[in-house]
Amino acid sequence: MSRCLSDEALERVQVELGSVAELAHLAGCAACTGRYRRMGRQLMLVTDVLRDTTEPDRRSVPMLRRRWMPATIGLSAAAIALLIWVEVAVWRAVTPPPTMQPQEVAAILADVSASLFSVNGDPSQAATEELVPSLDVMAGELDSTLTGGTP
Repeated sequence: MSRCLSDEALERVQVELGSVAELAHLAGCAACTGRYRRMGRQLMLVTDVLRDTTEPDRRSVPMLRRRWMPATIGLSAAAIALLIWVEVAVWRAVTPPPTMQPQEVAAILADVSASLFSVNGDPSQAATEELVPSLDVMAGELDSTLTGGTP
């Protein structure tokens, strides 16, 4: 007894591309004949649905897209205007002028950091401290800390 035909072989027979051996097996095997007929009925059902069903209305989808287009353009323009405003007005106000010394910038940043990250809400500690040491002193302390020596 030979093995039954695979689905691919039945598909080849369905489209009339099957070999002589596949056709001979189909004629002698009841199980393959039943599968072949069931496949034919399914293909006819698909053919009927595709032939008899009307196409969906293509105009409804673009109308929805066009309805949201002005809102999308308006929101995009508002976002761009906000980004430009932040860049010009806010960012320029935050950046220090080029005439400030590094110690002054460090003191301002220390005050801001103490205000933002204080645990008890009291930024007065940073205001009472002396100005931040120079960059050379800070670099020396960092170097000695990393090498394991004392500052």
